[in-house]
Amino acid sequence: MMDNEDFYNQLAATYDEMISFKSALERKRRSLKEILKPGMKTAADLGCGTGLDSIALSQLGLEVTAFDPSSEMLKKAEANSVRAALKIDFHNHFIARIPGSHTGKFDLVISSGNTFANIPENLLDESIKKCFDLLNEKGMLIIQVLNYEKIVKQKNRILNINEADDEIFVRFYDFEMDKIFFNVLAFNKYHTRGNITITTELFPYSKNNFEQSLLKAGFTRTEFSANLSGDNFNHETSQDLFIKSFKN
Repeated sequence: MMDNEDFYNQLAATYDEMISFKSALERKRRSLKEILKPGMKTAADLGCGTGLDSIALSQLGLEVTAFDPSSEMLKKAEANSVRAALKIDFHNHFIARIPGSHTGKFDLVISSGNTFANIPENLLDESIKKCFDLLNEKGMLIIQVLNYEKIVKQKNRILNINEADDEIFVRFYDFEMDKIFFNVLAFNKYHTRGNITITTELFPYSKNNFEQSLLKAGFTRTEFSANLSGDNFNHETSQDLFIKSFKN
């Protein structure tokens, strides 16, 4: 098993192929356009990966600052932003360790792509508090994670199978006692003996976990939903948990 940073450093080389970056960007741009509020000018993307949300938000007209603990993911994100002719400010930091110089600068703080499920329990409250601090007085926080209440209960091991050119990517879980391990298996469909599997631990936070941390951080108004459109969240059936919190 790899620590989280090493896992994503190794995954970075093939991450865009695994998620079908180009088509994912089109979907992301459409969905984010629906939730942006008039007057929003600045955004922080926490756990930016290879830049999917950062690029979508920049294309929608926001000034974007992006953070990720994986240096290799950031290299890919920077290359993707240059390819898209966009100016995005990238920083190599864990959420809880973002410098205080960014405090109060953002209309929107967003963390999608299951980033928070990669944050250890001892850093959850501190990371949520950092989100609060990054926002300006009327800022909005959006977090997306998978619905781990459903995943833990059903114990479906296969998360996703994607094909890109000749490569197959299988994302799957191992369940051991009260822990979840996330695996990515990659192989060439014509040469399956050359497969590679990498593994890291995830932290299966529930709606209640987030609710408590958000209150501790100072958020007084929070909406939970199954998607960015605002459909009701059901802990037994929803695929994702979306959180929208407001500083004031």
